[in-house]
Amino acid sequence: MAKHGDRVGSLCEFATAGGEDFPEEHWGKRIVTLACVYNGDAAEGEALLQPLRELGKLSADFSGRMNYCDVQQLFDTLMPAGDFRCYWKARYLTDLTDEMIDLAMANAIAAPSDNTLSSLWNFGGATANVSAEATAFGDRSMGWMYSLDGVWSDPADDEANIAWAREGWSNSERFGHHGRAYLNFAGHGEDNAALTRTSFGPNYERLVAVKTKYDPQNRFRFNQNIAPEA
Repeated sequence: MAKHGDRVGSLCEFATAGGEDFPEEHWGKRIVTLACVYNGDAAEGEALLQPLRELGKLSADFSGRMNYCDVQQLFDTLMPAGDFRCYWKARYLTDLTDEMIDLAMANAIAAPSDNTLSSLWNFGGATANVSAEATAFGDRSMGWMYSLDGVWSDPADDEANIAWAREGWSNSERFGHHGRAYLNFAGHGEDNAALTRTSFGPNYERLVAVKTKYDPQNRFRFNQNIAPEA
């Protein structure tokens, strides 16, 4: 997946098998999913990704040709609005080392909820070709992202699941990319101010100037807020 990061969008996801998508003998077992998208000639993409289908015995194989919008909505059914309690944390990684893979595996095994997901996202290609100064997003030189998506149902399990996600996020800091994080997955905002400033990097002050000019009263202040100078 890393070798073809310039041509293939991919992630490695850790989860628990269940439901009609998997044979019953795999229900309740921890699984690894390799999800890849090739944007180009379908036959060429199938040939390029075929080795992933031959790594070993598969619990299931969902490979096939799909419309982009269908791919975009693949995970929607996993998270029906209002059905779960969630705490998600993610950080960018400079590279994917063996030590980081071991940590991700250990965290996945230790997840307290079967609904929880965690994943390693590969970047590169067109994503990395946009300069840091071109958009508010900033630097795109990170090789990977690690996401811990705590998902559970019972309020009594809040503490255990949040602690799991935060511990895994903290332990992966040594593999991080300049302390930056994916701000869509920022937990419950506990690290808001410092994490926001670090994640936008040199672009942060430019964003403060834009905010000061167009929203001096800080009306748009939820999520990862960038406060105006005033």
